[in-house]
Amino acid sequence: MSSKEIDYSRVLLQTETKEVGKQKVQIHRLSIPRGETFKVVLSEGTEVFLNSDSRLAYPTVFKGKERVVSLEGEAYFKVAKDAAHPFIVKSGNLQIRVLGTEFNVRSYSPTDVRVTLITGKVAVSDTCGVHSVEMVPGQSVQLSSDGTFAVNEVDIESFLYWKEGFFYFDNVALVDMMKEIGRWYNIDIEFRNSKIMDLRMHFFANRHQDIFHLIELLNRMERIHAYFEAGKLIIE
Repeated sequence: MSSKEIDYSRVLLQTETKEVGKQKVQIHRLSIPRGETFKVVLSEGTEVFLNSDSRLAYPTVFKGKERVVSLEGEAYFKVAKDAAHPFIVKSGNLQIRVLGTEFNVRSYSPTDVRVTLITGKVAVSDTCGVHSVEMVPGQSVQLSSDGTFAVNEVDIESFLYWKEGFFYFDNVALVDMMKEIGRWYNIDIEFRNSKIMDLRMHFFANRHQDIFHLIELLNRMERIHAYFEAGKLIIE
């Protein structure tokens, strides 16, 4: 596992006290920097693997009938089973409700949230509770602009690579691929040819190699020309 147990010296951790019902609850807000992944274990045993540039808000101790956390960015959840206390992830316009399972949430934009179920069963709903869908393993769900859910069968392996320290893109638009690469290396991407932004790519690389190794791999495909200039990754 390339993720590290949480090392609070390398992340931003803020704590606030909030009233839930009549009880005071301490909330941790954890921010993971670009270029890092972390693993945190919640008080009841749930494991959360956080991708770079992600934020998780969670109580130091869960109280009440539900275990509720909030996510911005991407995380893989391995939820501790507790049928009496459903686990709920709030992310963007979605809410994911589980009893005990493993799933991935990608939510770098509030309006573009994707939930992928690895094992078990989850129910995904919009925050208004108007639409909902129950997922089975191997499915990925996104909320469409018309408010309904788009459900797709996916290769779940492709959603696990980031957790193991790799970039893995399968038939992904170049512009989306470069957003993730830019976020990891904390660099700006500049396209000098807008026509190539929608090129669909297959690409695999170790995220722990430096940016120059990655540029070499990109250029080896002979579909684009990538180079580093003035602190930016230029694509043409």
